Amino acid sequence: GRGVTLDDNRQTRFLKNLAETNGASFSEMGEIEIWARADDAPVAFAKYISTILAVCAWEMDQHGVSTDTSLFLDEVTMCLRAWKPEATVGEGKEFAGVSGHKYKMDLDFDGRAVLAIGTHPATVNSAAKKLMDIRAATANEKLDVLIVIDDRLDADAAKSESLILNSVAVTMMMTRLEKAANSSSSLN
Repeated sequence: GRGVTLDDNRQTRFLKNLAETNGASFSEMGEIEIWARADDAPVAFAKYISTILAVCAWEMDQHGVSTDTSLFLDEVTMCLRAWKPEATVGEGKEFAGVSGHKYKMDLDFDGRAVLAIGTHPATVNSAAKKLMDIRAATANEKLDVLIVIDDRLDADAAKSESLILNSVAVTMMMTRLEKAANSSSSLN
């Protein structure tokens, strides 16, 4: 339900760490398991339950993180097209940061890189790190980036996060993009 891809070890590393911290293991099949002798079954069961509770705690920490970012990305794409119908909107390009890491932007909007994000601190931190790394590379100095922040659930958090992100890119609230799209489509 949180959008974790189980076939990518990088995305499941946190599950492996949670399991190992509690004396269990996370298998290649994506199962949390613990092996014990029959005499040690009560202790093993307690470790298993501790692992499950740790996963539940992680899930609670993810509250507010969009589980369906593709839906939000589709909304942003539609609004960008309605806002500026003459512009081309396509799949985002990949950029190399000064660290050597490669990052893919969400969209390309007439040559402008677009990131569509929510207000969860992990998402905001990830976007800021990504952009700082990309912009530090001399090849990307002049890269034009637009960050669309979903402010529909928590406008105050979005406003606060935009103040930080404005230092690395131009930000736009989703509600403002929706209004711009509606204004443009009513003119057509």
